[in-house]
Amino acid sequence: MVSSQLSEPIIIIGGGTFGTTTAYHLAKKGYTNVVVLDRFPVPSAEAAGNDINKVVRTEYPQDLYTRLASDSRDIWSDPDGLFAGLYNPCGWIIGASDRSQAFIDGSIKSAKANGVEPPRLLSTQEVHQQWPAVNGDLQGWNSYWSPNAAWVNAREAIIRMAREATAAGVKYISGSAGHASQLLYDEHQACIGVKCANGTAYFGSKIVLAAGAAAGSLLNLQGQIVAHGHTVGHIQLTPDEVEKYRSMPILDHLEGGILFPPQEDGIMKIGAIHFVTNYAKSFNGFSLPRYRSDNPEDGIPAEIEAHLRKWMAGCVPELASREWIETRICWDGDMPDYHFLITPHPTHKNLKVAVGGSAHGFKFLPILGKYIVEMMEDALDPEIAQQWKWRPGAKSGDYSTIPHQEVAKDLTRLPGWGEPKSLL
Repeated sequence: MVSSQLSEPIIIIGGGTFGTTTAYHLAKKGYTNVVVLDRFPVPSAEAAGNDINKVVRTEYPQDLYTRLASDSRDIWSDPDGLFAGLYNPCGWIIGASDRSQAFIDGSIKSAKANGVEPPRLLSTQEVHQQWPAVNGDLQGWNSYWSPNAAWVNAREAIIRMAREATAAGVKYISGSAGHASQLLYDEHQACIGVKCANGTAYFGSKIVLAAGAAAGSLLNLQGQIVAHGHTVGHIQLTPDEVEKYRSMPILDHLEGGILFPPQEDGIMKIGAIHFVTNYAKSFNGFSLPRYRSDNPEDGIPAEIEAHLRKWMAGCVPELASREWIETRICWDGDMPDYHFLITPHPTHKNLKVAVGGSAHGFKFLPILGKYIVEMMEDALDPEIAQQWKWRPGAKSGDYSTIPHQEVAKDLTRLPGWGEPKSLL
């Protein structure tokens, strides 16, 4: 690649998972004029990837993601690599009752086809014998054990990757000077830059929109992405409880919830699979996130909390009524077909779109930027580009490709959340 291309100014909007991995891989490839804009400094406070932990796993019914997840896991688990010490192999039990069974069946088939050890069906008795702390009745569970899963310290991973990018010359700008408010176009509708909240404008030869759940506030995404809120709660375990639950796997019932083993500090994270939208204020029909940073009084919807606690009672009953020490609605931009949206914009020259994490993108942090950079260079594998292309009207896949089939509820329909909410 000629030096002029490597020195061209590139603006990345968003310092979360997609923006960080893009900046890192651009720098790794030798690009020297890269700027990342975000409202918050690293790690971006409202990025979906800014979390205490995330699941790294290989279970996918699509061969593409099975392969990418396996490649990514190899980097996460490298004891001498960038993420050394962040990878905690514990395996997981992935559960189904009804609609999500097809996702597991498809994942088993894909694992076998790609040389990955497939999940193995366990009886409830076997689960109780192997992990006595998981002593709920697991009613309605079809439980599958997979050793190919781990949890990683997500927040620290983003910090490390951003630090490497910065050391290689990437510039991060935050605060009102980094809070993107408007894309700028020339008379031919080519995207030439970004205007931020304080009025500062930045110009580049390539503009990468990697703003996650907030992307719809900057660009008409033609209904492709919905900002979904994912409810998360943390509880604090005692030292004795940490010892009791330490060896348990991740529990993920695709129709109930997800529960992580405790961290060394005794914090256990529980996540709901009942999602929310926020159409109280929208842009081009796009549900926009209601961020905690703008609404510090927010808790979590009582209806979803009730679902979550009922589910916990079925797997770890002694923890089901434990007081939260922290809660959060984590917002991500979700695609109806579960594929990412990593593509040149079809009409705005120079504008590249890298969004659509769909609650499963973080595990690809180590490698996803490589593919985003290839997209920017018009060098992305055509098979992958076809799956990640601009596709208005994309429909939800069948049960074999979508793990969580629950229909999201809008915050305006939940008790206590019906009043108008902040835009972002």
